[in-house]
Amino acid sequence: MQVLIVDDSKLIRMLVAECITDLGHEIIHMENGVDAVEYIKSHSPDLIMMDVEMPGLNGFETTRQIRVIKGDDWFPIIFLSAKVDEASYEEGILAGGDAYLEKPIEPWRLQLQIKAMERIYVMRQKLKTAQEELMLINEKYRKLSLFDELTGLANRRNFDQTLGREFKLAKRDKNPLSVVLCDIDFFKIYNDTYGHQAGDDCLAKVAEALGKSSNRPTDLACRYGGEEFTFILPNTDLSGAQKFSEKVRLAVSDLEIMHEGSKVLPFVSLSLGVATYNGQFSSGEGITKQADAALYKAKENGRNRVEVS
Repeated sequence: MQVLIVDDSKLIRMLVAECITDLGHEIIHMENGVDAVEYIKSHSPDLIMMDVEMPGLNGFETTRQIRVIKGDDWFPIIFLSAKVDEASYEEGILAGGDAYLEKPIEPWRLQLQIKAMERIYVMRQKLKTAQEELMLINEKYRKLSLFDELTGLANRRNFDQTLGREFKLAKRDKNPLSVVLCDIDFFKIYNDTYGHQAGDDCLAKVAEALGKSSNRPTDLACRYGGEEFTFILPNTDLSGAQKFSEKVRLAVSDLEIMHEGSKVLPFVSLSLGVATYNGQFSSGEGITKQADAALYKAKENGRNRVEVS
């Protein structure tokens, strides 16, 4: 444990430190309450041994301030005092203290008290570890709920949430908002020709190219479902979204992933549909439907192309 000793008497500090050091714990010394409060603002000891009768800020007031500063970060505070009457004991406990040791201090009693605090320390460490593990698990499930496991891109749920949020911002600020839908051309034939594992590898490579195409932190690349991908491009007009989509199309073509069953190229290619909100839709869903119509047009017009709607 890291033990903070707060006492204006150097003799008491040395006596307490010797007893605690013998038990293998780390010691920090403070000779007044003001310094202890300042130390606590940026540190979290595992135990405080607090003198009550100190000049200036006494032990009770120091404890009150410490409890306010640390909030829910609880650790035991043991008072060292010659006053053990009922009123003093009650004030100390209500101030945030946990135990009393009467002065003059008996080393054996002090060490037994420290051993009792060790049990609390062990439980705090186990609780801290459990909390950290729970946070990691929660983060893992958060990612699973918002990101596609195969490609690492945002998933459909993430797309829907982000589009709803960005649509409200675009409507409020009267800014354009573009959505791009992309579809790998003849992907079913690719799967049938090369197998599902190769299909998954293809999806992952295409997704990586799409992800690298998004340079702005506000843009979001998503796996919309199956072989379909989408982009949300805030504050991007139709011309900008069209240029962006052409860059994406070329990025996938440049991968040169062999696709013997394709009817447009010997490599994997993309068809893309673009739509932009400029105040004409009542929700983000309207932009998506328009982009889907543009994607259909791209397929009708020969695939491996960008169409706008």
